[in-house]
Amino acid sequence: MFRKSLKYLAVVFINFMILWLLLLAWLDNFEFEFNKDAYFFESLKLIGLSILFLLLLRILVFLFRHFKINSKRVLLSSCLVIVLSSSFYIDYSRRIYNNRFINKELRAQVIQKVKPYQGSWFGNIAENLTEKEYHEITKIKWFPTIPKGAENISYNYEYEGFLPDYSFSLSYDLPISTKVDTMHYKDHNFSKSRTFEIVNNKKRITYYEGQW
Repeated sequence: MFRKSLKYLAVVFINFMILWLLLLAWLDNFEFEFNKDAYFFESLKLIGLSILFLLLLRILVFLFRHFKINSKRVLLSSCLVIVLSSSFYIDYSRRIYNNRFINKELRAQVIQKVKPYQGSWFGNIAENLTEKEYHEITKIKWFPTIPKGAENISYNYEYEGFLPDYSFSLSYDLPISTKVDTMHYKDHNFSKSRTFEIVNNKKRITYYEGQW
């Protein structure tokens, strides 16, 4: 009985290990920099998924016995696990393709420009980003979007480790003919603003938001 159970445990374990290796494959330096919790939460998902599979296989074994299915039990169990894991296989494979092949050089260029925020354990800064590089960051980070044609993009981001407090400032250049809507908002613990000035025949936009 125990030896038969090991076969089903092996099915779940092998599936977990394959997914975990795929997870490690798409978590490049860029992902670790801008999505620091990805490894923890994705690993937690895989562990939870594996526990669910153990329960489902236990039910499946009961059904095998009830309907007197004695052949290909492990094969059927493996097919069920793979089918139910298919969304993870597809998602992780897509991420590997994008992170390790399509956008590999772009993500590496961004990491070279990113530095730790001075005076804080949490946060980072970057200067002279291109529009494409900044857009790659916003795919996984909440940073605000910017107009097309923006140049000379820089940001400063600092936040508390366990508190919601943070400050974020962003600057970029636009053609002088571009219309820019300025704003200023502030309440008791949050503020944001957008201003601009003319620098070298360009509009230098400065955006800020923070919570304390």
